[in-house]
Amino acid sequence: MATAKNGINGAFIGKVGSIVGYELNGKNVIRAIGRRTKPFSKLELLNQAKMKVVSEFLGPIKPYIKFGFQHEVPSGSHVGAFQLAQSYTRKNAIEVDEQGNPFINPEKVLISKGKLAPPLNCTVERDGNRLTFRWDYIGTQQSPTDRLVILLYNPEEPIRVFRELGAERKAQQDEWEIEPLHLFTGPIHVYAAFRNTWLDQLSDSVYCGVIPQ
Repeated sequence: MATAKNGINGAFIGKVGSIVGYELNGKNVIRAIGRRTKPFSKLELLNQAKMKVVSEFLGPIKPYIKFGFQHEVPSGSHVGAFQLAQSYTRKNAIEVDEQGNPFINPEKVLISKGKLAPPLNCTVERDGNRLTFRWDYIGTQQSPTDRLVILLYNPEEPIRVFRELGAERKAQQDEWEIEPLHLFTGPIHVYAAFRNTWLDQLSDSVYCGVIPQ
């Protein structure tokens, strides 16, 4: 049974037939439920495949994605940070192979989004278990005390190593010792961004490449 909150013009809460109404983050939502009998079209199947590869790629790093997209959620929105990242990835980071199968291009993925200037010309080098990150700094256009944020990610393992507060932007370099790095296998993608803890702001992330084996 469903009820009309605040009278006939109020929110629809409950279930009537295949229609369900409920509140989500202060918004009234109505959706249909039930099993579909009509076959899916090729376009619908492609869209389902795209959503699957997005979920498989972002799912293992969901906490870091929610952190990186936290400031992109409008006040009162019924869409969360992770959903915004999923939408961005689906629109910007999916490619299709020769067989028509969609896949994620890691270079086009964002793990954070924000107003700060992103790392400029960021690179990564490896020496044993030590990683060295370098970037350019233009003092007149960027805050010198923004802190580096790093995510190392291999979705196949999955390997995910997150560093929330690295070196300051003005340092132009950061070193990170990771003891089990020599045990990692496969391509480890490197994403970098900047964070201003005083203003509580982030930058868009940039893809720094793959850690050399």
